[in-house]
Amino acid sequence: MHLLEELGYLGSFINALAMIGSVIYLALQVRQANRLARLSAIDALRDATNRFREVLLSNDNLDVWVKGIRQRPELSDSERYRWDELALYLMDSTQATYLRALHLGEQFTTRRIGYTIRYASTAPGYSDWWQSRRDRFHPDFARFVDGNIGKPVESMADAV
Repeated sequence: MHLLEELGYLGSFINALAMIGSVIYLALQVRQANRLARLSAIDALRDATNRFREVLLSNDNLDVWVKGIRQRPELSDSERYRWDELALYLMDSTQATYLRALHLGEQFTTRRIGYTIRYASTAPGYSDWWQSRRDRFHPDFARFVDGNIGKPVESMADAV
């Protein structure tokens, strides 16, 4: 009976070691998954930015975009519609990336999105455009944009 008790203790000890090893393994897996998710948020921002650039550089979208940024009141009805659609495209993709980065706690990405908002809002009339459309967006994103719109691009430390 003494041998059986010792074997039981040995079995319990081995079981405890196995559980500790499993917990350590799971912690490493969660850490790696979080790291990959954060990298994925950065990739999503890059992909969204590149897709917007592709759209912007196709046809004469760039001319409409630049004219809208510099002389929004002078846009024709069709140019204004195209500019609005380009701006919505930019903000929709930015919102999706922002919400993902916010969920992951990816501060670099949110700071980079803050830069995009600040840069875009240097355009005359952009704030008016945003205010008339802000209700179309997620409340968290709308607050983020409101906190960054019209602020200097240079002061990015507070863009999170």
